[in-house]
Amino acid sequence: MQELACTWVPGTLDIVRLKIGGRTIELTSARLARIFGPQALNDLYLKGRTVLRADARQVALLA
Repeated sequence: MQELACTWVPGTLDIVRLKIGGRTIELTSARLARIFGPQALNDLYLKGRTVLRADARQVALLA
């Protein structure tokens, strides 16, 4: 399992920035919800950031 730090991209309404290891990935909140489930967006909407735990399959889907 790997931990992903997630935040909103400033100035956007639906783009999420993920930091995994030394990489930074940007994707839509809809795609994030398809990969991790809709509950993955709860803290992101409430706090503006969250940490997700991802297995190898989920990490592969981010690429």
